[in-house]
Amino acid sequence: MKNLLTLFLITSSINLLAQNCNCLLNFDYMTSKVSKNYSGYQAKVNPENQVKFDLFTKELREKAAGVKATDSCFILLKTWTNYFRDQHLKVQLNGDYRKANPEKVKQINAHFSVKKETVAEVLSSQTEIKALDEASILLRLPSFEWSEKKIIDSLLKTQEVSLKKSPYWIIDLRGNGGGTDYTFQSLIPYLYTQPILSKPDEYWSSEDNIAILEKNLKGLNAAAPQRNILMSIISLMQKNPGQFVNPSGKDLFSITLDSVNAYPKKIAILVDKGTLSSAESFLLMARQSKKVTLFGENSGGSLDYANVQYFDIPCDDYSLSIAISRSKRLPEHPIDNTGIPVDVKIKPLEKDKIRFIRLLQNP
Repeated sequence: MKNLLTLFLITSSINLLAQNCNCLLNFDYMTSKVSKNYSGYQAKVNPENQVKFDLFTKELREKAAGVKATDSCFILLKTWTNYFRDQHLKVQLNGDYRKANPEKVKQINAHFSVKKETVAEVLSSQTEIKALDEASILLRLPSFEWSEKKIIDSLLKTQEVSLKKSPYWIIDLRGNGGGTDYTFQSLIPYLYTQPILSKPDEYWSSEDNIAILEKNLKGLNAAAPQRNILMSIISLMQKNPGQFVNPSGKDLFSITLDSVNAYPKKIAILVDKGTLSSAESFLLMARQSKKVTLFGENSGGSLDYANVQYFDIPCDDYSLSIAISRSKRLPEHPIDNTGIPVDVKIKPLEKDKIRFIRLLQNP
């Protein structure tokens, strides 16, 4: 890490574009907001590592005082947030900066990335359902963002007849970075075989977190399904400052349906490191079904701390996102950084993973 900082802060070998920003101001803002509002802060900064963490922060802060370039400051900020190893806690360069400096951004990303031996695959970004043969259906679900819910629900409705006649399904979740659990709810009846158990989230109550949720509430129309839930969370947080609150009031949820669909008989879900967040929430539910087998590689591991909110950082070239909730699975059953294990591993160098699954699923 020291070599990385030296490369960007001392030398000029890459000749990154210098833009004026008060790096110390942004660094102090970031560290203050994260320490007060991040739901994982207390677990990750504790008596065992406090001295080491304080020294790490102090060294970066001293460097920030002498940094003038936007890109060099970004390296410092990202180095600090990377300490927490949480993809739901991050500082990013905004879209305008990225568009104006694509090569510079590419060079920065290269120094943070870890090289992996994989086959270069172009994954479809389109949500779709298509027949592979008379018995097999492929569902490509690249995202669970809220905007995808209507698309998924519509596809399931228009193709309901063929879906209920197909014994073999493959759900391709590769590269699905998540979104919201609401998006995939219409899939649950197809995979259901027995009660599905899940742990709720609890929210960290802070002044900033309450203010952000109140702002979100104002942006919802009166008929929005999330409105009542959000009002309940805000009310609990206001009554319990400096604590975690559980709006469900339960330690465990159970989803029980009246019947089990005859089809599909077997559901293969294809997973990779890009399967994250709400997509992992889907996996936790799906793998409880007797129909489901997970294929590929462990998911990315980004679900323990969630419900990401965006904080306005002083420098317009940056954005700061912070998770404000934690799962009741913790600390016994963490997922972050290890991911959800699959039942059948597929080597990264396998060129046609869909074909690999089909040969096992329907020989």
